[in-house]
Formats: sequence, structure tokens, C-alpha cells
Amino acid sequence: MKIKFLGGAEEVGRLAIKMDFGGSSVMVDYGLIPEKPPEYPLPPEKVDGVFLTHSHLDHAGSLPVYFNKYDSSFYATLMTANSIRPMLEDTIKIANLEGYTKMFNHDDVSQLYSSFVPVNYGDADSIKDLDFQAFNAGHIPGSTMWKFTNGSEYLVTGDLYTRDTNLLTGAQPVKAENLIVESTYAGKNHEDRQKVIDRLRSRIREVIGTGGKVILPTFAVGRTQELIMILADMGYNIYVDGMGNTITGIYLHTPGFFRSGSEFKKAIKKTVPIRNQRERLEAKNADIIITTSGMLDGGPVLSHIRGLLDDDKSAIFITGYQVEGTNGRSLLENGTLNIDGSSVRPKMKVEFFDLSAHAGHDDLIKFIDAVNPKRVILCHGEMREKLLEDLANYEVILPYNGNVLEFS
Repeated sequence: MKIKFLGGAEEVGRLAIKMDFGGSSVMVDYGLIPEKPPEYPLPPEKVDGVFLTHSHLDHAGSLPVYFNKYDSSFYATLMTANSIRPMLEDTIKIANLEGYTKMFNHDDVSQLYSSFVPVNYGDADSIKDLDFQAFNAGHIPGSTMWKFTNGSEYLVTGDLYTRDTNLLTGAQPVKAENLIVESTYAGKNHEDRQKVIDRLRSRIREVIGTGGKVILPTFAVGRTQELIMILADMGYNIYVDGMGNTITGIYLHTPGFFRSGSEFKKAIKKTVPIRNQRERLEAKNADIIITTSGMLDGGPVLSHIRGLLDDDKSAIFITGYQVEGTNGRSLLENGTLNIDGSSVRPKMKVEFFDLSAHAGHDDLIKFIDAVNPKRVILCHGEMREKLLEDLANYEVILPYNGNVLEFS
């Protein structure tokens, strides 16, 4: 048994795990780091099957690069597969606009789908002598943990969230001898989610009550829909702009992945989608604007902020992690944004609300203990060492990109 991380071992993003079981081999994820320009994994290597944990770009953004070079079966839930295409097409669009070297094209994206094999949670199947099974990872709709069995058992979590949210049911532990688990929030616990939601709703009431508007820069996949679920019953005019509308449409037509599909549909009906510039101008009637991009580096969010720069009654409320070097990180740390090539300092209120869809430190430990593996391989984290003290009873491995782990 050999495991090689082509990316995402000691870092958050561009996860790519090659697993060679002797008679068969698989790749789990092949993502990128969405920086300027994007960072890609090590070059792809031939495998018998590519397994995707979910559709976020840091796990899926380089998949067409693999299929440009090799043919392979591609396994994912239908929700994940449906959600990837607009993300990949947008990556090509951004590369064209920014002048980055394109690592794949539209034909490569189509080639990816020609090899797609849908998998449902709980389904068991095999490639050659390797058995595999899919389980809910709780991160975003369709996110998947993969269990591979060939003599020994290997569970790969991808991004993991173990608590129920308005949108999803949390991940449940699956017994396995070997566990490859994300460690994004090693050493950090999240504030109680319901308290964060209560505080967010309270601050929204205060801002709107004084005549202001609230802009929520939001990730298109998962977070847009979660925020709609959280805010739809507040009685405000909620407008939704950007790719989140496309993803919501996909979610509505791919049932079976939510805690309550009926509640999700009910919440969506209480929002107003923005699909063009004319409708964007009508957003002056909005109390709340949920809009991409989640890190304020592009998309319609900047045009909405531009119109409110000097309005100290209005607010920008950020609910997701902001990568270093992004506009969102600059806004949180320095109070400044780059808009149209100029650095500006909005007079709007700026606050952060932690609605992460990654398990915090204690929840990771609880999950690992419930899986009860003999071996734990920590990846997708920059502070993995902070988990070691609480994992003293396990054999723990901290892999690095490019290194090959061998097990008998």
C-alpha cells in the first residue's frame, strides 16, 4: 500500500491523494488553491478511478487537468457532479480575464463528465480488487467520505463537519483501520453555531433598524444556501446575486441531500434572485444582499459595496474563512479593499461571523476517537501538530507533498 499526496498535505487547498493498493489505484480529489494565479497540485499520475469528495475548487478545481492527460472513471455523488461544472467554467473565465495561463479548457471539462459514475451514500461497489463505499461528510450538499477496502480499510474524509446545520445533517463516524482526515482547524474550536446565528440575526436587525443595508459576501456553493435558510424567516427583502443562484438551481433539481428539502424550497421562495444588470440596479430595494464572491476578490459583491462605501449605517458581514492575500482578508485585518485598482476604506461596519463548515479541534478528536483507527494521517491543515497531544494513543502520520507513505 502506497499513499502519495500530490497536494494538500501540509497546506489547506489543492488536495490530491494518490492511493496505490497494489492491484488497483485511485486518486481522491485534485484541487487548486484559488490564489492569483491559482496554485495547482503536482502533475497527475495514472490511476484506475478518480474519487471526488465535494465540489469546492480546493478539492475539484484541477480535475480537468487530470482528464486532459489520462482517461479514468470519475466517481462522485450526483449533487457534487452537478455542482462542479459552473465552478470549473468560471475558473476558465477568470483565467481569461486575469491573463493567467489556463491549465485546462472547456473540452477538458466535458471529458471529465464523459467518465462520470454516480454514487449514492451507502452504496458499495468495486474497482478491480478494491471495494469502496460513500458516506455523508456533512460539509456541503453532496460532500462525501470515501471508504476503501482491500484487506485493510482506509477512510478518507475530505472536508468534514459533524454537527447538524440548517441545511445538512452532520457526518457520522465510520469504522476503519486507517483514517485520512482533514485538519483545517487543528488547535481551534468554533463558537457555538447557534450563538453565532443568533448574533448575526441580531446585528442584521440593528443595521436595518437604523436605515442601513447588509451585504453578505458569500461562497456560492453551500454557504449561500445556508444563509438563505438562516435568514429567510426574518421578514426582510433578501436579494441573492452571483453564482450562488446557479448553484441553488442545481440544488433544487437534485433532491435527497438536505435535512429538509421542503424547508429549503420554502426559504428560497422568500428571496429575490439577481440575474442581470437591470435587476442588480433594483437591489437598491434590498435590506440584505447575499452575493459572491465570498472572499471579495471578484463577482458582483464589489459593485454592491461600491454603492455603499460612504454609508456608515450599512454593514459588510463576513461568514467564511478569508485566504491570506484576498480582499476579504485585507478588509478584516486592515479595513481596506481594492476596487477597480484603487485601495479604498469603506465607512461601512465590518464584522466576522464564524459559520465554518469544517469541524473544529474538539469535534475532530471526537470523530477520530469514534472511528477508532489504528493509524491517523493528518492532511489539509497548516497547524496539524496541534492535534498530536490529543491523539497520543494513535499512530499519527504527518505527510508532506510529494513524499510516498508505504504500509505493509
